[in-house]
Amino acid sequence: MVTPVVKPNGQPVVARAQIRRPARVLVGWMPEEQALHLQASQRTDGRLPQHVTIAATARQAVAARPNGFNQAEAISEAPPSLEAHTNALRQLPTAGAYFNEGWNVALADLRKICALQPNVFTDHTEERTAGASTSDLDSLAGITLPLPSNAEVPAQFDQVHQAYTITSPNPNLRIVGAWGGMVPPGVLGLGFTVAVVPSFVQVAKVQGRFVLRDGYHRAYGLLRRGIFLVLAFVRDFGLQELGLPAGMLPQSAYLGERPPVLPDYLDDSVSIDVMLPATQKMVVIHGVELTPVV
Repeated sequence: MVTPVVKPNGQPVVARAQIRRPARVLVGWMPEEQALHLQASQRTDGRLPQHVTIAATARQAVAARPNGFNQAEAISEAPPSLEAHTNALRQLPTAGAYFNEGWNVALADLRKICALQPNVFTDHTEERTAGASTSDLDSLAGITLPLPSNAEVPAQFDQVHQAYTITSPNPNLRIVGAWGGMVPPGVLGLGFTVAVVPSFVQVAKVQGRFVLRDGYHRAYGLLRRGIFLVLAFVRDFGLQELGLPAGMLPQSAYLGERPPVLPDYLDDSVSIDVMLPATQKMVVIHGVELTPVV
């Protein structure tokens, strides 16, 4: 449980214990310092002598791979049977914006898509890919390019501090709007609308190479199930337009001669299991009564 605490300036903060989650880390493509840091669960006091050996062995496994990387047939046209799903996406404000930006819907072969993200959390991938089947492309489309669902957004209310707290492990939890009106007459209601915004599997083409821009945990879960042909948004990008967060693998890794591909998260010669601090998205809506001197 999380508990809002109000500071003297009236702003709520939230105190919570740190949670660690299992993850897979692509140590074979990381700078040594980053590889050691993640093996130690991002703790300064958690490094062990074997971490240096593990990282060096993984880098050697990458160096032993042949030069050159073939992404032929990584992207292909979506079958006509998925046209209805694509048309439904076009009608959504969240997905329609992608079409306006030049994204297209296509089939992506996850085995041939390069990875940018150094790690993926592995504990929720099964539930996020539940129901996926190679024989049911509609079920796969609903996972990789989902239509709106009635997923609940649980909220906690602190009566003492007049604060709502909404927490989710999904980083797409967001404030999506605001409203106001009389409820009932003579009583003004003001508030915000909160939702988990759908996220889509996105494949970007950067300098001739296909890389995964978003959808890593679903891609990992699908590959664990032996599923690799999925519906995705695909677009040709300039390198500076990707909008990547900090902490991604270096450009020399995913544009190099021996880039990491998504199945490498499952390859014990270049990837390892670690425990990493979990992040949660949190929205706090706080009502404060003030009596300023004017």
